[in-house]
Amino acid sequence: MKLHTLTAPSIQAALLEARRRFGDDVVLLESVPAQGDQPARITIMVDEPQEAERLPFGYAGTSRLARRAGASATTTDTAVLTVERGNGGPPRPPGNRAHLDRRGQLFPAETSAASTSASPVPAHLADQLERLHRRLERLERQLGGALVGASHRWLGHPLAGELLRQGLQPSTVIRLFDRLVAQGFDPEQPDEQLRWALAREMRHQLAPSTPRPLQGPQVVIGPAGAGKTTLLLKLARHAGFFGRRMTAVLVLLPEDAESQPYLSPVELYRRFGLPVQTVATPQEMTAALRRVQGFDQILIDTPSLPLQEAPARRLLLHLRQLLTPVLPLQVLFCLNATCNLEDIPPDWIRRLPLAPDALVLTHLDEVRRVGRLYDWLVALACPVVCVSRGARVPDSLEAFSPAAFIEHLLRL
Repeated sequence: MKLHTLTAPSIQAALLEARRRFGDDVVLLESVPAQGDQPARITIMVDEPQEAERLPFGYAGTSRLARRAGASATTTDTAVLTVERGNGGPPRPPGNRAHLDRRGQLFPAETSAASTSASPVPAHLADQLERLHRRLERLERQLGGALVGASHRWLGHPLAGELLRQGLQPSTVIRLFDRLVAQGFDPEQPDEQLRWALAREMRHQLAPSTPRPLQGPQVVIGPAGAGKTTLLLKLARHAGFFGRRMTAVLVLLPEDAESQPYLSPVELYRRFGLPVQTVATPQEMTAALRRVQGFDQILIDTPSLPLQEAPARRLLLHLRQLLTPVLPLQVLFCLNATCNLEDIPPDWIRRLPLAPDALVLTHLDEVRRVGRLYDWLVALACPVVCVSRGARVPDSLEAFSPAAFIEHLLRL
């Protein structure tokens, strides 16, 4: 590891220069913004590969890095042949694997066959590794945004600091204040006037379109823990949504429901007095639709959506095949508002085979930093139809109000 200090007119420019010279694998240790005639300065740490050691004739040319990681079969076999030539013996083809210590002595290495090849990542860790990778990318973007705005004039404003503590990204705060100034508004006006002006701008950014009314069959998709089944119970029993209609529920099963753990919600629906049927094949869907012709409303429950794109696409393609005869169909994406939003990036949702028409937010009463949710909703640009605040059926369900959401965020 080596340390480097770079200067530039701004911290962001210094970071760009560091990445141009040393690649993306640089670690930022210290950053000092530009002050007066002094340029911005950053200190970075770079993991540079070490050069191969120069060993005496007759020794294997392995590097420190190779010895620490363990020499490969090819390198080790070459080492055996070289040492035997150096000792004056005739060269022999390499037999058992061997390795050299720091003095060049030859020892047979007794390794298992499993160690000769790279072991694959266990299946149960693949999802965690992918989620960790997305989180690291998210942190890098946030760090870059924070460095861009580290010396920005608006970030010193008291209200800007409050928004940052609520979880908004620095780039979002700067953009909001810049738009107010472009509209002729003075950020130095009284606090209450500034908050209301900011609320209008945030309301405009949050809800570019309003959701269409919940009409026709509704299918709810979402990851595990989002509360899809509880949401459907609230929708079916709430007087403001479907509580006055004759409602039936269809539960779609995964393709391999018998070979994987799957907790069926059928008994829970029956406990609340809702007619429910399970559907696993297109033929069963056709028969189920004939049975529910006399109902006013159809709600459709689905298995938990994996957070890995390939399994998620396989599941949704299967569900889309089952839902082919259900028209018109409205897709609701159910999101636990307290989850790690970096695990569910907006572009990932937009690529789903069943693209959502609207969102439903659950556990909204448990969110501590509403700003992080605001940034995510603006990036997705999908209308929110309703929110759930608590576990009570059906009283904790209410229609989503963008204005009330922004007023809560700004403490108006």
